[in-house]
Amino acid sequence: MEPSSARAPWRAIVVAALACLQPGIDPVFLTLLSQAGGLPAQTHGWIVGATQGGMAIGALLVWRRRPFLPRRASLFAALVAIVAAIATGVARDLAAMLAIRATFGVAMGIVYTEAMGAAAATHPTRSYATVFLSQLLLSTVTALALPTLSHAAGARATLLALALVPLVVALLVAGAPSVVREEAPRGVARATSPIAWALALATFAFICATMMVWSSAGALATDHGFDAGAIGVAVAIGSITGAATALAMMRERRRWPLPLTGLAASACLLAPLVLTPLGDRTLFVGAIVLLNIGSTAIIIRCSGAAAAASDDAVFRRFVACTHPLGMIAGPLAGAGLTALAGVSGLAGGALASLACGCGALLVGAGAPSLSRYPEKTRSAA
Repeated sequence: MEPSSARAPWRAIVVAALACLQPGIDPVFLTLLSQAGGLPAQTHGWIVGATQGGMAIGALLVWRRRPFLPRRASLFAALVAIVAAIATGVARDLAAMLAIRATFGVAMGIVYTEAMGAAAATHPTRSYATVFLSQLLLSTVTALALPTLSHAAGARATLLALALVPLVVALLVAGAPSVVREEAPRGVARATSPIAWALALATFAFICATMMVWSSAGALATDHGFDAGAIGVAVAIGSITGAATALAMMRERRRWPLPLTGLAASACLLAPLVLTPLGDRTLFVGAIVLLNIGSTAIIIRCSGAAAAASDDAVFRRFVACTHPLGMIAGPLAGAGLTALAGVSGLAGGALASLACGCGALLVGAGAPSLSRYPEKTRSAA
């Protein structure tokens, strides 16, 4: 990153937020996809899995193979994403759609990991909080606008309009390519401490646990008699509280030690598994609110602390990489455990992931990056 440009982190943050917009609009997007192409709802899981799996692959490519990719990899990836977004609007065959969405995911995984790694070079906790907040706000506005546009122009035209997202990314990246790419100086080997790796592991573990519970929350609610209205209200209020939590995290004031935050967040993440079976609508809404508060707070804090614990640009890209990896690993693990042992298997898996995350935080508790205001002393790499 070029430290001379004070606006550079903000451009990278916008690019990162746009690159991870898709998960936030998936419910509306998938509905439009079925309306436009006639794909049955039973295929939605496969389509989401293809997109998220592709994003994880793109993130891994940037982390492990960045020196072998073109210097303007993010721009090329954004252009590929534009083509994939347009193809999404015209494809009808499931196999073709899966290939298209996987390609879109790979492209956005490359863009997100590069941009987030660059943004986290300075003020990492604030950067992650800003990306989370921006993504929540953008996805809310987009999800509200899409049905109106679909009613006016049709589902297929609305899907084609979503190509504007990678188009904006391409314009931002083309205008200032160095803003969304951070490279370590040539010939300089930068060691990353075990503490930093522990904090990155904690980030991955908490994301996995979040996705295990979140991906099963709707089915669990339905099994205990909650209708779509109750689930929708819970998700909406949860999103608002998640955005408020991200906004609060931007202040970078840590009133609790990170291991204690991990324990509190773990209790919040388990709330839907504990409170939903009680059958009370208010408790269910409260559980989803707690899930959003806990997951937002701990993922932002862990990501920021991990990025602040190392001066290595490659490692910061790995921290960003843990996000798409956790988002694909969590639902897969949750689905597999539920199939094997029901809700008790899901709960056991979530507990194991949370225990791993809390244990990793204990390892990283003595890191200098966990001082009260660590990012304020960091300079751009």
